[in-house]
Amino acid sequence: MSKEMKAPEKIKSVFKRFNIKTINKQIRLNIVFGLIVLISTMLLGYLSFDMISDAMIRHAGADNLELVKQITKNIETVMTGFDDISNEILTNENFDRLVKMHVTLDDEHKKAANRRSIESILNGYTNTRTDIADIAVVTNTGEYITSGETRPLVTDNALSYYVVKRFKQSGRDSLWLDTYQTEVASTGTHTGNQLVISNIKSIKGENNEEIGMLILNVKESYIYSLISEIKLPDEGQLYIVGKDGNYVMNPFNRLQNGKVDYVKYELYIEEILKKKNGTFIKKIDGRDYLLAFQTIDSINGIELGWTVFGMTPVDIITSGIESTQDILYEIGLICVIAGFVISLLITRLYNAHLEKRYERKHSIIMERERLASLGQLMGGIAQSFKAPIMSISDGLDELNSLVDEYEKSIENENVSDETRHEIASRMRECLDKIKPHCSYISDEISAVKGQAVNFNDSTDGIFTVDELIKNVKLLMSHEIKFWNCEMNVELKVSGDTSIRGEINNMTQVMNNIITNAIEAYNGKGGKIDLIFSKKGHNLEITVRDYGCGIPESVKSKLFKEMVTTKGSKGTGIGVYMAYSTIKGKFGGTMTIDSKEGKGTSVNITIPLKDKDFTPP
Repeated sequence: MSKEMKAPEKIKSVFKRFNIKTINKQIRLNIVFGLIVLISTMLLGYLSFDMISDAMIRHAGADNLELVKQITKNIETVMTGFDDISNEILTNENFDRLVKMHVTLDDEHKKAANRRSIESILNGYTNTRTDIADIAVVTNTGEYITSGETRPLVTDNALSYYVVKRFKQSGRDSLWLDTYQTEVASTGTHTGNQLVISNIKSIKGENNEEIGMLILNVKESYIYSLISEIKLPDEGQLYIVGKDGNYVMNPFNRLQNGKVDYVKYELYIEEILKKKNGTFIKKIDGRDYLLAFQTIDSINGIELGWTVFGMTPVDIITSGIESTQDILYEIGLICVIAGFVISLLITRLYNAHLEKRYERKHSIIMERERLASLGQLMGGIAQSFKAPIMSISDGLDELNSLVDEYEKSIENENVSDETRHEIASRMRECLDKIKPHCSYISDEISAVKGQAVNFNDSTDGIFTVDELIKNVKLLMSHEIKFWNCEMNVELKVSGDTSIRGEINNMTQVMNNIITNAIEAYNGKGGKIDLIFSKKGHNLEITVRDYGCGIPESVKSKLFKEMVTTKGSKGTGIGVYMAYSTIKGKFGGTMTIDSKEGKGTSVNITIPLKDKDFTPP
């Protein structure tokens, strides 16, 4: 049924096709009965499709919000990089010395030479950058020193520039200035459209007084290139607005960048800025839109207030289901049963589609966590390789010296066989010293190679408790030592006890749990117990720490969603992934017993090799 023709209107159209007075009573009864059944079916179908449409919109909202959050993180990383450049310049001792000297110089020749030295430093940060328009220093006297070949007009008063006045008015030591049209000629020549985003920081003198400011101008076109390449699903559009409702980036009408669209501000932007993150549906120009948004409050502690939001037409999201709904109603006019069958079929297909999307996203999240863990692991391995490599190098140097000594003894007839045997014995001792270090490095590489395979590998293998413990110790030894922790392994089962499944999956699970145990001590170090025991046909693994514990508000959500106690530093993926792996790949269970302030015990129970269980 189309949107223009409601159910009663369709019923009237059916009546018009029949002359009720000219057909007999039996036919009339059949028609009435058919219409009753048809109306019931159409009503049921309408309600069913309405529920499915709502579900599609909810899932689309969750997907769009997740995508917007990822885009927000990427933008935050980019802007942090720009702020880091400004901080690096300000902490450059040569730059600091030259600027402080510059404000005290009276001799014009010395001042010009000093200015060129400052410009040289600034050019060093911009020459290879296509994202930065220029970097400038503005002194309290209005002198404007900038990177690049172009200079401001001689008649310009730098203290009257918009960016300078805004910074002075803010009264802050650091400021982000949203997209605006610069009037500085030297800056404009590098942008193409005069639009920049500025990072401004105060330059301090010997007595911490302000002697000027450092201005880093980011090209608006660079932010545009980042945003314009991102395509939201279902014809969605992506924007960035500042805390005052001004467009930081409107990729569909860049003339609005730096300006406030007051109509749209009152319609939906104001609500977005108040809520800061989430989703809602808003009717705009007679059309419903799904809005998903996330705010970047600050960069390195400096207020930014940018909100990234996406707008997706709801009718595009549900267009597929609405088309199917029309087809079903037409079929229902001919055959009620066919209508029910198609309704059930579509519901099943849609559920299968949702399940596939969930599995795909779940797989991506698992792989990201594995790669993140592998990155941390490689850092630890690099540290742990230093000592054995140095020992091997020393041993090889000594062995090389002994080889030279042995060659000389062969040429010297006065050297006795006993002396040569002694040299050979010392060479053998060097080799014996080197071998353990080579074995250690080989074991480390084997363990890391195992973790480098795809986490989604579900190979049905067999490994022992001893092999698992060996992998865990190799991969976690650096983290444990670095954070001053001590791991005690207590074996209440034979080390030869076999476990069915992929050892790399179980190793990743153990690494995630032990990492959480280390972090529970908040860098202060402590004891971690790793206990293996047997209960019936099951192996029980317990990882216990005595750290900060888990709050009650978080415990109730464990295993149901990805939650974390680490704030912005955590994703909550580790525990969720461990639970999913134990349940899905080992047919086991995982529980957590924790008291805030007293510690946490993670208990894993998995069937042993002799029990009828085959991992998926």
